[in-house]
Amino acid sequence: MTTPPTTHLELAEVIAARVPAQVAAILEAFASAGATVRDALATAPLMSLLGSTGTTNVQQESTAKLDDLANDVMHQALRLPGVARLISEEDTVAVELGDGPYTCAFDPLDGSSNIGVAAVGSVLGVFEGVPAGGLSEATPVTGRQLLASAFIVYGVPTIMVLATPGRVDGFAYDPADRSWRLAFPALRAAQAQYTSINWTYRDRWSPAVTRSVDAASAGLRGRYSGSMVEDVLRVLMSGGVFLYPEDSASPAGKLRMLYEICPIGLIMEAAGGAATDGARAVLDVPVTTIHQRGPLVAGAADAVERYRVAYTAPD
Repeated sequence: MTTPPTTHLELAEVIAARVPAQVAAILEAFASAGATVRDALATAPLMSLLGSTGTTNVQQESTAKLDDLANDVMHQALRLPGVARLISEEDTVAVELGDGPYTCAFDPLDGSSNIGVAAVGSVLGVFEGVPAGGLSEATPVTGRQLLASAFIVYGVPTIMVLATPGRVDGFAYDPADRSWRLAFPALRAAQAQYTSINWTYRDRWSPAVTRSVDAASAGLRGRYSGSMVEDVLRVLMSGGVFLYPEDSASPAGKLRMLYEICPIGLIMEAAGGAATDGARAVLDVPVTTIHQRGPLVAGAADAVERYRVAYTAPD
């Protein structure tokens, strides 16, 4: 068995000085839970874990067996000192745990319709200062309250991207000892080369969205998997822009603010890129309900800016 190079620092060593100890524990727990989900995905065909549960979640989306498993794993892992509540895509309401400064919002298995055919992942946002009485128009939160965010892509290799304000690192999973090792330090969003969007939705777009997508995508090559975390990873690592704008079927946008859009927004901004809803940075958008949706255009700053300029131009 090959011994990993000593230059590949483990996750705990990298984050120890960057975040408070309780936040570091949350990130390590998320990574450990991700290792468990990764192992379940690897053996799912042998363990009768493929397919639907026959039920729908709060989003009115069909729930896969692995959605339930991943949600349970994340809940168990993130019940930690300092965590006041857990907000999951799969839960109707927030799970209140008690006093503490931190709220963990997570999508336990992003892209679950791709299970068995393409990469899927998990997403986490660690917020501070979420009001104890719940979100509302009077007591919103924004992505600026994120202390850290991360996403995992369960591919080959399995990679976790982790951001704290001002820095983004990529870690590769080592199944030999179930560790996460620093493989891509200090990631920076490169100039756009790829555009990642579902072009089949074009007939649903407004004129403003159509011209903005065309402006952001001009001169770029297309790459789209239908798995947000996989597409965002490509955009971050290879240079590009990921676009999931609002359309006639989802006029408020499709992705969820707390556990998809804001965590990706922090990662992109910390890597020197950008993330917008068309008119403003997604981290500045007030979030008033735990499952609030929105549009997302994220990636290389030049492409995101082209989208924003075209989107806000007078008709």
